Amino acid sequence: MAWIPFLVLLLNLGGLGLQQVYSMLNLRPYLPLYDSAQTQHMRETTRVLLMLIPVVFSAAYLWPVLAWLRSIQGDPVDARTAPSRVAERCANTPLMLAMATLLIWIFFSLAVLFRMQMVFTESTLGAWIHFFVRPLLAGLIVATAIFFTTEHICRTHAWPILLEGMPIEGNPRLWKIRVGHRLFLLWMAVSFLPLGAVAMTAFIRLDIADPASNPQHRMVMVVIIFIGASAALGGAWLAWLVSRAMSRPLRDLEGAMGRLRGGDFTVRERTASTDEIGALAEGFNLMAGRLAESYRALEARNRELAGALERVAFLESVKRGLDRFVPDTVRRLIEEDPDSPSLSKTLRDVTVLFLDIEGYTRLSEQLPREELSRLVERYFSLYLADIRREGGDINETAGDGLMILFQEGAPEAHAAAAVRAALAVRSMTEAANGEAPGRHPPIAVNMGVASGECHVGSTRLQGLAGERWTFTATGPVTNLAARLRDQARRGQIVLSPETARRTGGRFRLRSLGPLALKNIAAPVEAWETEGELASTAARSGEA
Repeated sequence: MAWIPFLVLLLNLGGLGLQQVYSMLNLRPYLPLYDSAQTQHMRETTRVLLMLIPVVFSAAYLWPVLAWLRSIQGDPVDARTAPSRVAERCANTPLMLAMATLLIWIFFSLAVLFRMQMVFTESTLGAWIHFFVRPLLAGLIVATAIFFTTEHICRTHAWPILLEGMPIEGNPRLWKIRVGHRLFLLWMAVSFLPLGAVAMTAFIRLDIADPASNPQHRMVMVVIIFIGASAALGGAWLAWLVSRAMSRPLRDLEGAMGRLRGGDFTVRERTASTDEIGALAEGFNLMAGRLAESYRALEARNRELAGALERVAFLESVKRGLDRFVPDTVRRLIEEDPDSPSLSKTLRDVTVLFLDIEGYTRLSEQLPREELSRLVERYFSLYLADIRREGGDINETAGDGLMILFQEGAPEAHAAAAVRAALAVRSMTEAANGEAPGRHPPIAVNMGVASGECHVGSTRLQGLAGERWTFTATGPVTNLAARLRDQARRGQIVLSPETARRTGGRFRLRSLGPLALKNIAAPVEAWETEGELASTAARSGEA
């Protein structure tokens, strides 16, 4: 890119040289006022200075582009980081430099025309063509050469870096030079301008020749003019045909690509030739067809996905509904292995907490059934957060009672968790009683806690009507916790001997002595907990 101003200078100097050679070959008559040595020196100096103007303009125009390209040397190039003004300036460089050069040559032709008015009192048509059309013709040749040379340099060195990621279609700041325009310029460069120069030379010679002295010479000049003009017109017609054959399919393909970009996957282009354009149309049709197939497949997958999402949403709603009834332990086992969860009964060390509302029968006689149901739900709902925080799993509900299973951690850990949950239940009950005085009799929740080994797992009931699965803990420990609950009064928390042994260093315990329990042969020494020890409560608060 940095060489472009020097190329502009060389091409303009080449145009001046071409003009000078033409001046020597067209054999025009000697003109003293125009051909003196002083006049020729001044004329050549003016031409060279004028030719420096396009060079300075090209250097100034390309300066932002060259500065940005130098700033990214040695770094990974991300074309999208190029400023839009730099990319647009670089995209317009060939046409801008060609137009600037042509304007300078037009100015030069007008200056010659002005000088002719001062030098010649009478001038022939040949002289006008020689002095005015000649520099204009040279300027067209130079401008065309600058356009194609600069475009080649930009295509190979700058545009692949700067134009990637920049929108081209519909950008009003980009001057689009279509294929037809390039073919027109090419026709001018290889046909019209050279043949025009030949015809112009012949016309000038014809203008200054004496037809009476040399009729054969006149006839030759007329033939040259005719051949040059007909060749130029024939070349123009052929260029128009080639342009139509190339530019129309490319414009149609451009429009089809716009429709495809807009989402019309049914668009297709006719394959009307066997050249590269026909291959391009065929490739476009194949691409559009495959995109259409992919789009249809994607739509089908989207419909399947939408149906699957609806099913997932339905199953999720079902899961949320079942979560209210399924114990947390069962839910976790199913989530870990949905196909074959480990629900079979196993012998495990657990702590079982039974609780029920004291005097539930009396309450059912005093309160309407709906109000009693709301009352039980409100109180039991208060306990849920503390029970879950301690790792408890509400395994069964029965009217006014709950069975809660603790099995996480070491035996001492889940025993202490069950006692803490029981103390939290009693505290929440007392607080709820204080918030609603007079609305209903005070509620007392009696609780029994027992620790030890029991069978934990599923029980399958199967018959002609179907099957039913339950998940619970069974064994003497469960029965002992229920019987201790029966012995509790006025919100007592009664512990089994094993639970008391496991938690004795953490809670204040009071012995209730041996108790005779229903369906248990030997008396059981029971203990009542009155709260956590101060040191244990402090550690719990720090945790």
